[in-house]
Amino acid sequence: MFPNRDTIELVAGSGVTAAMTIGYLVFVGRVIGPAEYSDFSAALSIIYFVGLTLSPLTPTIARLTASYRARGGADDSVVALRRAALQRTMLVAGAITVAGIAVSFALANALRFRTAAPLAWAFAAVFLYAIVSVDRGVAQGLLLFRFYNANVIIEAAVRLVLAVILVLIVRAASSALLPYVVGLGIAEIALAGRLRQRGSGQGSVDWLDVRRLAVPIMIVMFSLAVFQNADMLAVKRWFSPRDAGAYGAATAVARAFGVIFVPFYVIAGPLLTSLHEAGKPIVGATLRLTAWFAAAGIAALLLVAAAPQLLLRSLYGADFLRGASILVPLGGIAIISYAGLMLAQALLTLHDFRFVAGYVVCAVLQCIGLAFFHTDYSDVIRVLYVAQIAAVLSVSIFFLARRRA
Repeated sequence: MFPNRDTIELVAGSGVTAAMTIGYLVFVGRVIGPAEYSDFSAALSIIYFVGLTLSPLTPTIARLTASYRARGGADDSVVALRRAALQRTMLVAGAITVAGIAVSFALANALRFRTAAPLAWAFAAVFLYAIVSVDRGVAQGLLLFRFYNANVIIEAAVRLVLAVILVLIVRAASSALLPYVVGLGIAEIALAGRLRQRGSGQGSVDWLDVRRLAVPIMIVMFSLAVFQNADMLAVKRWFSPRDAGAYGAATAVARAFGVIFVPFYVIAGPLLTSLHEAGKPIVGATLRLTAWFAAAGIAALLLVAAAPQLLLRSLYGADFLRGASILVPLGGIAIISYAGLMLAQALLTLHDFRFVAGYVVCAVLQCIGLAFFHTDYSDVIRVLYVAQIAAVLSVSIFFLARRRA
């Protein structure tokens, strides 16, 4: 079944996006230096944290859209779903953005930011990210993978080009975050132009289905957001600016494994939903997707392990070499975390949400661990591995139970 044409195109697109995203992160780091980069990385963690929590919009909308298609649903139902989802998302995301900007000064002081401006831009990006998530979910559910791919590439390209211009003018974290907002805005304009032409919007939407899918996924993604971003915020709070900046550089490189994961995750939702609607087993397809991702991730990790210091020096410069020792450990954590999320896709498709409690408990334990153990990088890494391996084991138990059934 894999790899097929859609997978190959998405992997290629993810490669292009990864190159531009890493280029954006690296260029910013080389120009603004470690101390300012610590502000930039921590603000990005705010975007990723809230964005991941809201990201269930994409798989939920994708699953429902794919379900309408599998059942022979008309375009009207998809249009009605998109319209209602956008209205609700704007209300919730808008409230989060306003509240976030309001507390930016207090938050900047608690996390030792030089100015609240990076946090303000981060919360503005959260609002646009939520809206884009809805429309990308519709595109995935309609199997418009090529258009989805192009949209993600456009966002990354705009962000990179604008960052090169602005950061050279004003060498500050806030100048590097404004392109993030603009890139999302242009991506949404393109999405809206493509999707608004389908149907009259007079179809009905069962919001019980939306809540049944969205709430458990949102809890899972909130936990994942904790797994992926709490460490950066902890390091920003307790480490020196230079050490926090070096950790942010290592984290940025490790996030490239997430780009490898994206095409498999994008395909998983609609594919598993379609198989389930057709009465076909989904466990085997999930295992194949997970195996392909793991193979790609491990191959990339081996390349990083070959010369971590050379890689970090080449990308960021000698000022960031403190982070070289944690490049491989952070990459390994990313692979473990994403593999667990891939297995969880099967359970979510089958509406088996028992594993969610384990995810939440592990996320809470990670925060507690970081609060007590943050003397150096090794403390942080150990806490991450213990919490995230435990989370994957909790998912695997229920996944294996489903496989036997």
